[in-house]
Amino acid sequence: MSNRRISEFPAINGLDIDEQDLLTLVHVFEVDPTLRNKKITFTQFRAYLDQYYANITGETITGNVTIAGNLTVTGTSNFTTITGSNLATFSGVIVQNNLTTSGTISGLIVTGDTGSFADLTAISGTFTDRISGQTITGNTIQGSNVSGVSGVFTSYLSGATITGDTVQATNLTGVSGVFTSQLSGATITGDVAQYATLTGISGVFTSQLSGATITGDVVNATTVTGVSGVFVSQLSGETVTGTTANFTSGVFQNLLAINQTFSGDQTISGNFTVIGAGSYGSGLVVTGAITGDTGLFTDITGSTLHITTPSGATAALVCSGVVSGDTNGFVIQGPLIILP
Repeated sequence: MSNRRISEFPAINGLDIDEQDLLTLVHVFEVDPTLRNKKITFTQFRAYLDQYYANITGETITGNVTIAGNLTVTGTSNFTTITGSNLATFSGVIVQNNLTTSGTISGLIVTGDTGSFADLTAISGTFTDRISGQTITGNTIQGSNVSGVSGVFTSYLSGATITGDTVQATNLTGVSGVFTSQLSGATITGDVAQYATLTGISGVFTSQLSGATITGDVVNATTVTGVSGVFVSQLSGETVTGTTANFTSGVFQNLLAINQTFSGDQTISGNFTVIGAGSYGSGLVVTGAITGDTGLFTDITGSTLHITTPSGATAALVCSGVVSGDTNGFVIQGPLIILP
């Protein structure tokens, strides 16, 4: 209807436009003036706009895109390469292959299957499988199992079970420990230590030292208690006590015993002094002199019997049996008292 202006045409809702609907345009570069007025469908017009604008879905942009404002993505996006010069905020990022950053990755929670970091700094972290690297530092590391070639712990190392080939510690404290090869150090302390074999240059045991076999070059102890002991060189001390002592030979300055039993021949090279009473089950043969204040004998046989003068009224020799002498007779120097 050529007699009507475009502004007089009825309006149409944008949602009611079909792909086959037509638009009019003037093709200014048309050579023939009569053909400058053209028609175009909305399908063809959208193909023209696709050169400059992205569709709602399924669009591929081959050139550069600059977004001056905010970019909000509510669905899933696939990017071959993302380069950003400023801050980017994501509610969630899932990286299926590799994520390489030249700056800093930070966040409340950063998760992934595999992460390779030259330097990882975090307030806290949870590693369900393992954490490894040439150098791992931090204020607190809590692990069910920590394995490493070497480790430096400046404060302390603790846990239910700590294993390794070599542990070098200035101070090692634990409830219990199992050392399959050896335990050594300048000072080893603890409440209870159980050893199959203990070897050391020196040791201080404040309460007790016990075991099936205890050997060493020198043992300095206030009290030594044992079922049995073998001393190949010597046994010495101010006081040595026991139930039974078996010696091949011995040198004693003073030997004090409640009861003494001698089996076999005994030789006393010096003086033998008995302060109390003495009893002999069989004969006593003395090649030298016997001296003493008082002696009780059932039978005395000898070449010479010397009795000194008693003091007071006590008799020097009291005999209830037969007194006899040799061919020279029986010589008594001093009073002779014969009792009835």
